[in-house]
Amino acid sequence: MRARERIYLPVLLTVSFLLRLIPHRTLLLATYDEYLHRAITLRLVREGLGSVSHDILSLLGLRAYSYPPMFHIIGALVYRAFPSNYVFLILPAVYGTIAVFGFYLLFNELIQDRRKAFLATVFLAFAPNFIYRTSLFIPENLGLVLFSFSMLFLVRFLRHRRVFDLIILAAVFTVYTFTHRGWVFFAIASVIIIASVLWPVLRKNLQYVIAAVILVYMIYVKVDFVHSLVSDFFLRMQKSEVSFLGYFKWVGVIQLVFGVLATRMYFERDSIRRGFALWAWAFLLWGGISFRFRDPYAAIPLSAMAAEFVVEKVVPNMGHAARLVVEGIRGFGASAIKRIVMSRYVQTALIIALLLIPVAQGAYGAAKYITPPSVTDREAYEWIKENTPQNAVFLVWWDMGYLLIGNTHRKDIVIWKKVYQGFFEKAPTPKEAIKAYGDHVVMFSSNQRERAYYLMKLYNVSYVFVDKKRRSYGLIKYGLMEYAPYDTHFKLEFCNGNAEIYRFIPNPQLQPWDLNPLNYTGKYAPLVGYLEKFWTGYNYADFDDRYKAYFDLNAWIVRIYLQLYRKTGDERFRERAEWLLRWLSYKQMNDGAFPAGVPPNDFTLYTAYTLEPLGNMSFAGRGKALNLLKRRERSDFIMTTPKDKRGGLVTDALMLPIYRELGVLNKTTGRNILKKILDEQKGDGSWNENLGTTTAIASSLARYYQLTGNETVLEAVKKAAEWLKGQENEDGKFKGEKVEYGYSRSTYAKALMIYHIAGMSGMEDKVFRLITGTFNPSKEQHPLQAVIDIYRILTYIYGEDRAVQVLNSMLEQHPLPDFS
Repeated sequence: MRARERIYLPVLLTVSFLLRLIPHRTLLLATYDEYLHRAITLRLVREGLGSVSHDILSLLGLRAYSYPPMFHIIGALVYRAFPSNYVFLILPAVYGTIAVFGFYLLFNELIQDRRKAFLATVFLAFAPNFIYRTSLFIPENLGLVLFSFSMLFLVRFLRHRRVFDLIILAAVFTVYTFTHRGWVFFAIASVIIIASVLWPVLRKNLQYVIAAVILVYMIYVKVDFVHSLVSDFFLRMQKSEVSFLGYFKWVGVIQLVFGVLATRMYFERDSIRRGFALWAWAFLLWGGISFRFRDPYAAIPLSAMAAEFVVEKVVPNMGHAARLVVEGIRGFGASAIKRIVMSRYVQTALIIALLLIPVAQGAYGAAKYITPPSVTDREAYEWIKENTPQNAVFLVWWDMGYLLIGNTHRKDIVIWKKVYQGFFEKAPTPKEAIKAYGDHVVMFSSNQRERAYYLMKLYNVSYVFVDKKRRSYGLIKYGLMEYAPYDTHFKLEFCNGNAEIYRFIPNPQLQPWDLNPLNYTGKYAPLVGYLEKFWTGYNYADFDDRYKAYFDLNAWIVRIYLQLYRKTGDERFRERAEWLLRWLSYKQMNDGAFPAGVPPNDFTLYTAYTLEPLGNMSFAGRGKALNLLKRRERSDFIMTTPKDKRGGLVTDALMLPIYRELGVLNKTTGRNILKKILDEQKGDGSWNENLGTTTAIASSLARYYQLTGNETVLEAVKKAAEWLKGQENEDGKFKGEKVEYGYSRSTYAKALMIYHIAGMSGMEDKVFRLITGTFNPSKEQHPLQAVIDIYRILTYIYGEDRAVQVLNSMLEQHPLPDFS
C-alpha cells in the first residue's frame, strides 16, 4: 500500500479540498454562522487581542454562550498576512483537508492496516455531516483538526504507553480547549475509550468506581459552581427531535449501515476498538436528543468500523452473495444471467459502487445540504452601514442577526448577546439569553403595543429591520408589521420591495389624541360609519394583507371628510382630516415617497395617487413629493421605482393624467408616453385583449381627455368602449365573471368612466345600476379600496357632491356587517 499511498492519499486530499470549496462556489459565505465568525475575526484584526474576554471559562467555551478565541485569532493572523475576503472562503477548505489527513493518521494507528485506514478516511471525508463541519468558516472546522490529532496521540499512548505521546496529546488538547467547545466531545469519547482499555482493572475494583461516580455526582449536586457550569453547558446544547432518516442523510448510508454491522466484530477485537464501538453507539443514541453528538462525532468511529467490515466481510463474500442471488434462477436465459452476475466485472462494479456511494452522497450534500442564506438585499446592508450610527441596535428576527452583524457590525437583540457578548464581554447566562430570545419574539408578535414599546426601550432598539422572508412569518406579519406602517413610533427609512427598515421613535412628536372612531349619526352616517370601521387610531387601513399605511386611501378620506365638514359644519370631520394630513407628512419618507406593496417599495405611482386627492391643500410634504415625481420623469416614460430604467405601459398610463393634473408633466414626456400608449392599442380597441389592462388604460385616458380635451385620446377611448361593450352580458356583467362577484365593483367603475367619456349613456346607466345595486363589501377583496376607487371615479364623472350622495346611498343599502 505504501507505493499506492503516495498516489491515492494526495488524490483523496486534493478531492477533499476541492469538495470543500463547493459551499462557497458563489464566492459568498454559505451559512449564517460564517457571517458572524467573519465579523468577530475582523474585529480582532482592527482591535487586537485585548478586546477578547478575559474570563477563563469563556475562553474555554464552558460558559453557556461563549466561544474560545483561538480559531478567530488564527483567522485574524492569516487575514493580516493576506487581507482579502477570499481568506474566509479558502481557509475552511484548508482546515478541512488537514482534518482529513489527521483522521487518516488516526485510522492507520487504530487499524494498523493502510488499505483499511484509507477506506475509513474516504468514508469519513465524504460523510455529509463531516463535510458540513469542515467546509465552513466556523471554529468547529479547526476544532476537528485538533480532535483528529488529539485522538491520534491518545490511541498511540494507549497502544504503546510512550510518555512522549502523552505530552503531545496534552499540548494539542490544551490548544483545542481554546479553539472550540468540541473538546468536551473529545473528552467524553476519550473517557469511553480509556474505560474500555482499563475495563479489566475497573471490573476488579468496581466498588471504587461506583464510589467515584457517587462522589462526582455529589460534587455536581452540592457544589453550586460545578452544578451551574455543567447545567449551563448542557442547556446551551441544541436539543431537537432527530428523525431516523436523518441519520442516513447526515452520517451517510454506507457509513451507518456497515458501521452498525461491524459492532460485534469490534467488540471481539482489542480494547481500543471496543472503545470506538462504544463511542459510536453512545453518540448515536445521544444524537437522538442533540444532533451535536451525531454530527459529526458519531461518524468518526462508524467510518473506521464500516471500512473494516467492508474489507473483511463484504468484499470477500461478494461472490458467495452473488451465488445466493442467482442459484434459484431457471429457464430461458438463466445461464447467461448467472454468468454475468458471477463475473469478476460485475463484482468489481459493485465494489466500486460501494466506494462511489459515499463519495456521491458527500458531494451532493456539499452542494445541496449547505444552503447559503439569501443576501439578495445587499442594498439594505449598505444603507445600514452608511446611514446608521455604529452603536445602533436593530430588532431583527434572530437568524438575521448573523447577517446583520456580519455585514454591518451593528448589534441585534439575540445573536449579539448570545455570541458577540460572550466572546468580547461577559458571557450571558442561559436565562439571560433565553429571555432575550423570548423578548424579541414578543416585540415582533405581540399586539399589546405598550409592551412592545417598553421592551424596545429596554433593549435600546434604534431600528427595526425585516426582509421579505421573515415578513411572511405569521407572528411578524400579523404582529409588528401589522401596525408599524401606520404607528407613529415607527418611521420608514428604507424600502426596496425586499426589505424594510424602520426607525423606532420612543416618544414620537405626533401622537393621536383620540384613538376612537368617529361616532357620527347624521345624514351621512352610512358613509362615515363604513369608513370608521377601518380606523386604526392612526389611519384607515383596509381589511386585507397589504401594506397597512394606505397613504393614497387616507389622502382620499381627507378629501371626503373636508367635503363633509363643508356640508355639515361638524368640527370632527375637519379635525380628522387635519390629523390625517399631519400623519401623512410625518410618515412620508425623507425623499418624499409614499410607499406601497408587501414588502413596501418606493413606487412612483402610489406617491402620485397620494398627491392627487390633496390638490392644492396645505400639506407639509407636498413639495418633497412633487420633486420626487419630477425626478422620476424620463423622455418617454416615468420610472416606476428609483431603479427602474424602462417604465411600464400600464403604470405610464395610470400616472399620465395625475402628472398632468398636478402640473408636473413635461410636454415631451407626455407626448411620447401618449404616443406609445396609443400605438399599443389593438385594432379592436383593446390593449392585449385583456379586460384588466384595457379598463385601466382606457379609464386613465378618459381622465386625461377630461383634463386636456385631446380628441385623439377621445377616439382611443371610444374604440376601447366598443370593445368593452362586447365583453359584457345583457345585465352589464362581464362575460369573464364566471363566478359570482368575480370582479370588484371598482373595475366596473372604470368601465363607467370609459362609457361616460365615450358618450355611451345607455351602457353608462346599466353599469351605474350594476355598481350601486350589487355592491357587496363582504365579497370585495379590498373593501375600503373598492369604495374609495368608486368615489374617485364618481368625482371625475359627476363631481364631489353627487359622488358623496351616491356613495352614501349605496352604503346605506349595502353596509359592512355589524358584529358589535
